[in-house]
Amino acid sequence: MEQTSDNNRLLFFILFVLALEAVLFYIGNNKLNVAFINEQSKLAKIHNIFANAPIQAKAFSIYDQTLNKKIYGKNDEEEMPIASLAKIMTVVSALNGKRQNDIVSISLNALKQETDYGFFVNEKFKAKELAKFTLIGSVNDGAHALGESGDNFILKMNDKARKIGMENAFFFNFTGLDIDDGFAGVYASAQDVNVMAMYALKAYPEVFGASVLPEIKIKSESGFDHDIKNTNDILDKISGILFSKTGFTPLAGGNFTIIYRNKYEHDIAITVLGSTLKNRFSDMEKIVNVLYDLDYGSPN
Repeated sequence: MEQTSDNNRLLFFILFVLALEAVLFYIGNNKLNVAFINEQSKLAKIHNIFANAPIQAKAFSIYDQTLNKKIYGKNDEEEMPIASLAKIMTVVSALNGKRQNDIVSISLNALKQETDYGFFVNEKFKAKELAKFTLIGSVNDGAHALGESGDNFILKMNDKARKIGMENAFFFNFTGLDIDDGFAGVYASAQDVNVMAMYALKAYPEVFGASVLPEIKIKSESGFDHDIKNTNDILDKISGILFSKTGFTPLAGGNFTIIYRNKYEHDIAITVLGSTLKNRFSDMEKIVNVLYDLDYGSPN
């Protein structure tokens, strides 16, 4: 009898444990379902708003780096000219092939690039200083000089693009300038540019973090002072901005990419392609404001 009673108590205990596990599983699973529904509802709201938003860009992409998730994309896998956003990969490839304090010289070919930034033939710079100057002012001379500083540089740029996951990117020059009226210097998708920007900031935070300075002053190793203002006209309008790069050519139109940290500590990458010289900034402001107003990234 006592043995039977002990067996019953053991059976009751096992059933109790199983029932408790089932209840806890149900509660946990229900919480996950609620969180999933809340997240999907939030994303659906974002999609509905952006589907009708007055954004001029032909393509744009929004990616939450913290969640490792695309939030929204319009034509964001379409291969398009990216203009000076190409300089991000130029700087990445240059720094990947040398130490940041290595010396880079400005050649005559570099000086022949579009726009004069006040450099001199054979003027010498530390690679990291020239890289910062090039990013902040979108300096074609600097980008060309960085590209000339390594062998098979264009090949390395394209190889690096593939390795980091840029699926629709093709680099034909260092600057992103149009080659002629019908052929751009660099093509990529908005999604590709987000991938490139996120990689660059993570790999070289000191250099690419400087891209949000309002202006920069540097002294070349040859002893000459240079200063330039940031090409981003809305630096002070994007709270928590971590990275910024602009681009414009006749073929590409107005392009713009940023990474910013929202109030919930999420790092958000946004790229707009195929806008206008002026509207690339207003497009970006509209996108950031939509995300902010929706409190994207808040706890469920």
